[in-house]
Amino acid sequence: MTNNSIHNQSIKLHKKTITSFMVLFMLSISSFAYNQNAKISINLIDQPLFKIIKEIEQQSSYRVVYNSQKINDREKLTVKISDLTLEETLSAVFKNTNIDYVILNNQILLTQSNKNSTTSAIKQETERLITGKVYSTADNMPLAGATVLIKGSSRGAVTNFDGEFTYLVKGNNIPELILEIKYLGMKTLEQRIGNNSEFIIYLEESADQLDQVVITSSYGTKTSKQEIVGSIATLRSEDIAVEQASESIDKIVTGQIAGVLIENTSGVGGPVRIDIRGQGSLTPLGNPNLGTSTQPLIIIDGVIIAESVTIDNNFFDGQGALSEDLSNPLSQISAENIESFTVLKDAAAVSIYGADGANGVILITTKRGKKGAAKYNFSTQIGLSSAINQIKYLNGEQYTQLRNEYLTNTGQQTIDFNGVDTDWFNLLNGTGEFKRYNFNVSGGSNNFTYRASINHLNIDEAQIGNNTKQYNLGINLGYKVNKLNMQLSMSPSFIRKDAPNIYFNFALPPTLSPFNDDGTFALLGIQGLGNPLAAVEQNKNIADTYGLIGSFSVNYNISNALRVYTLFGIDYKTREQDRYFSGLNESGQLNGTFTLDGVTYPAWGRRLLNNRETTKWNWQGQLLYDTQFGEHHSFGAITGVELSEEKTDFGYASGRGFVNPNVINNVEDALQDDNPNTTQDETRSLQNFQQDINYNSRVSAFAQFNYNYKGKYFLLANIRRDESSVFGVDTNVALNGGAGISWILTNEDFLANSSWIDFLKLKLSYGSTGNSRIGSYRSRGLYIVSQNGYNGGISATPSAAPNGNLSWETNNKFNAGVEWNIFKKISLGLDVYHDDIQDLITSRSIPNETGYTSIQLNAASMYNRGIEFSTNIKLFEKENFKWNASFNIATLENKVTDLIGAGSAFSGSERALSQQIGFSTSTIWGVKWAGIDPATGRNLVERQGEIYDAATYTSLFGNTDWVPIGDRQADAFGGFSTTFIFFKQLTLAIRGSYQIGGDFLIQDELVDQYRISVNRNMSVNALDYWSAPGDIAINPLVINNNPIIPNLSKFVYDNTYLKLNNINLNYNIPLKKEQLFIDNLSVFIDATNVAYWYKQKSPVDRNGIREFRFLYPQNRTISLGLNARF
Repeated sequence: MTNNSIHNQSIKLHKKTITSFMVLFMLSISSFAYNQNAKISINLIDQPLFKIIKEIEQQSSYRVVYNSQKINDREKLTVKISDLTLEETLSAVFKNTNIDYVILNNQILLTQSNKNSTTSAIKQETERLITGKVYSTADNMPLAGATVLIKGSSRGAVTNFDGEFTYLVKGNNIPELILEIKYLGMKTLEQRIGNNSEFIIYLEESADQLDQVVITSSYGTKTSKQEIVGSIATLRSEDIAVEQASESIDKIVTGQIAGVLIENTSGVGGPVRIDIRGQGSLTPLGNPNLGTSTQPLIIIDGVIIAESVTIDNNFFDGQGALSEDLSNPLSQISAENIESFTVLKDAAAVSIYGADGANGVILITTKRGKKGAAKYNFSTQIGLSSAINQIKYLNGEQYTQLRNEYLTNTGQQTIDFNGVDTDWFNLLNGTGEFKRYNFNVSGGSNNFTYRASINHLNIDEAQIGNNTKQYNLGINLGYKVNKLNMQLSMSPSFIRKDAPNIYFNFALPPTLSPFNDDGTFALLGIQGLGNPLAAVEQNKNIADTYGLIGSFSVNYNISNALRVYTLFGIDYKTREQDRYFSGLNESGQLNGTFTLDGVTYPAWGRRLLNNRETTKWNWQGQLLYDTQFGEHHSFGAITGVELSEEKTDFGYASGRGFVNPNVINNVEDALQDDNPNTTQDETRSLQNFQQDINYNSRVSAFAQFNYNYKGKYFLLANIRRDESSVFGVDTNVALNGGAGISWILTNEDFLANSSWIDFLKLKLSYGSTGNSRIGSYRSRGLYIVSQNGYNGGISATPSAAPNGNLSWETNNKFNAGVEWNIFKKISLGLDVYHDDIQDLITSRSIPNETGYTSIQLNAASMYNRGIEFSTNIKLFEKENFKWNASFNIATLENKVTDLIGAGSAFSGSERALSQQIGFSTSTIWGVKWAGIDPATGRNLVERQGEIYDAATYTSLFGNTDWVPIGDRQADAFGGFSTTFIFFKQLTLAIRGSYQIGGDFLIQDELVDQYRISVNRNMSVNALDYWSAPGDIAINPLVINNNPIIPNLSKFVYDNTYLKLNNINLNYNIPLKKEQLFIDNLSVFIDATNVAYWYKQKSPVDRNGIREFRFLYPQNRTISLGLNARF
């Protein structure tokens, strides 16, 4: 059996296993919904209460709960009722008794009342023992740690593990005292004591944003939004537009969080760049895939997620057309399964993560089950996609005109237009399809809760032949008994990316026909590049990714104030990319020949296999302490340890030259005859096998302390020690920490009664974090391993020198902010930040006499600073019409402040990068273009006020003479959203993002590198060339010896834009629930990637930034969907 057939059977087995598991799991935990609409009839004369209760339970789905020591169920009553509702029945039964009742969910709670007590007797009381129990309305679960206080004082009690409290009330007028019951994330409830000694209290979840619970770390800490000290932004599930036609959560939340810039330029399933308050390290001058990570730390349900990284190995560095395609780790979870998406920004928030928190932290929690009968949700969505803002290329006649101009100017014979006008873009791009299906079930009992979901996504891209299939599962199980709480979370996933259409960005000449006269695919005469249509049909490019994100946590309450919490998490993924370039088209028709069994064959056909297996685990254990002392003091602390390890195994296999190259061959089939005249065995020399490993580990200890005085003044401090394997033995330990303070002014007497200021808080923080994600072996030194080294053997030559003093990059973060709510309609947030980044790691050249070419050093410093502003406004709040809006904006300034060693360094001109003091790391460096010489048609450039012919400039000057010609970093960026709700049923939501400033360097070969026209097309902008003396043109004379300067300033475009990300119209269909099994049904229409507006307009019939911005065309998707809950 071939490797390919085994691989396909393995995939089928995985799919069947996953599907069967989900079906069995969901069936096993399903149950029937309660009937809540039954009519009750009772005719009992002089019967004990317990018989009447039994009748009520039998005729309804409700269970009656009471304390038999408090309620005399032997008391005889007479009840004659017919066809009454449950509420009417209870009112009639207990009308003349001393029994009160409460209906909640599917239970009826009976309590004893003091209706017969006299007012005069009560008023004489000076003390009374009260008891009670506090529940959550949502799931009917007891709330441990709720505070029950006498209003206006700090006197009271805290509920135990079972939600129970006991307190001796003292005073002269006890019945008039008010109990104030509070719990994090719940609405505060006030209840008059009256004549009661026993209380059953239910708290509802708070809709007030200030009372919402915010998870502040993955170490078991959370608090209400108003008490947050650090800079933290949270999107809850209701804020996440899961209807957007996107495959990952990062794309969906683009523009919705201040200071978070999310950029996608790699198509479906590829990596997405996320910058929190700017780029956290230097931009590499060489391979952009290597260097210190600038991405945030991502944690899902306590699991630290592994980045898809490359390593310093020619086969695994992500460079070149034949390198593996990287994937987006956030595609492993479904957006529908996310409960909250939280971004930690400043030192008070991230310093508890120490050496990995420099670039910010993203905390994602998935949805969990709640107590109650099984609830089912199903949604489906289908849409059509089309490419937008595509580049305009030359048509057949225009291309022939340009080609003849080139041939004439270079002294060659011109050609006639052959009448062929192939629009390769339209051939390779059509109408795609977007399909998504989601099903989930959740529920639970007093001790056990569950939620399971499955999400299937099928994206047929507008680029023909390219398809992504994605299966995301989510399983959350919870078990709670007494002081013990356990949680299991698993997110298995399978993603298949089938992308044979890889030549979309290679502009082929329009005068080439894709087909022969007989309808077969034509050969194009371009070696190594196949007919793109043939490649779609004949080649293979499939990447399969299996993943599992899982965590298991245990929480044990030692006492009301002290608990222990531990969690083990794992992120496992295995990925294989399988490519075959067929001998039927030129992509597989390679140079050379081989001989097998005495027969000579062309070396056609090429098989490439890239695989990686990544396992990253983390374990944490900590003690958490929360208490109140005195009347005004609250104190909390956490101390813990964390271990983590990451290992990635890389594999590469290739074979070229097959006897039958027109079918897919195994790598092992690339064989040839051995040459008897050599000592080596050449039988398998057409095969290449490589492997490597990336391994690192870390041991950490951390602590956090917080203090609250009177609910007005808050203090928080973190400290963390990290020890990492990636650094030298003398520098592998880092100590980081931070502190923050906040002051809620509206809790002060002078603002307590303000008529328009609802909430006002000032906050300040400072601290340090680090960055250890630099690759595993840079401090150890790097070597280049060759299979064909000295005497034909394997050899290793030194590349980068070892540096035992290589140490952590350090980010010192300062933040000051204010949060302000006014008029009960407007919430405002303003933060000013300054990140001072020291000991940045960069490469420096060293003398060859050392035996190395370069060394990694902590040799640079820079800063990021800016302002963030966000607001949410309730514009209208009427019964039948609501209008809400939000807006955020962030500024960013970056500057390199210090360079140690060889001084400034430069990249190649295609990347146009440099490291220079006083400029940002994202500055575009190059040559100022001064126009076209009207007399000669040559490019003119400027240097220090002098004008040079481009040829003269390149002969006299080099990259050290480059000047800033732009900056990729935006001056400001942000997003907006607005929602209209009509008659509580029709909702219109609009979301967008924007960028002010920021530049983009386009590819010069699309505009004026005419020499490539021999086998490539160019954009229509290439027509603006000089042809005769006196011409005023943008492009030079069409000739083969124009200097190649890819970083001319004329190729820099202003990237200021406004993007309409998403428009969604949702209608909730009114239902008669008593007649249907469906609780809620809605339909929607959604548009994703709706439109772009750019400040720099495209010239008429020419391309501008709108078209040049994305070589991989963006897709606009219009879809219809349905959501049902039952």
